[in-house]
Amino acid sequence: MGRHRQTDASQGTTMEQYSTPVAQPQQLAGLEGSGDAAGAPLSAGELSRAELPVAIQDSQVALEGKIETVAVEVNLLRVDLSKVLEKGKVAEGSIVELQSEKGTLWTQMAQATSTVGRLEDAEGRSRWNNVRLLGFPEHAEGSAVESFVENWIKDVLQLAGLSRVFFVECAHRALVAPLWPGAPL
Repeated sequence: MGRHRQTDASQGTTMEQYSTPVAQPQQLAGLEGSGDAAGAPLSAGELSRAELPVAIQDSQVALEGKIETVAVEVNLLRVDLSKVLEKGKVAEGSIVELQSEKGTLWTQMAQATSTVGRLEDAEGRSRWNNVRLLGFPEHAEGSAVESFVENWIKDVLQLAGLSRVFFVECAHRALVAPLWPGAPL
């Protein structure tokens, strides 16, 4: 392993780099013709024939280890990505489902609002206990219209024992023109 100093002129700093000697093609060509049978280094920085296969094997093992590490990390990323995509699909399905439920709920709310309006109207009308009496002569009731109607109902229906709950709350003449003599009722 050799150590080299390199100066970065733009920043004025010095960096030390460590490098592993790698055989260059020119060096390999020199080894073939050198006839070094003992496997001793030919010169400083060059590998002998005996060291070259070992260095290549070591480099291969190191590269295979790094490749396996990268492959494991890629597989872990794939698993994580598939989980994220599955959650995205589930979330997308949930969003679509919620949107359809929202539409259904809006429809139900409109129907309920309509029903409530009709029920309120029916309740109000059910509280009305109106009776329309026709055919009385003009000013027959006198000044006490409520008592006249109450007494008339008791006399006509012959209900002497009506409870105290029975009373006429309000009575008035309808605002219509008087009928001509002999007109149908």
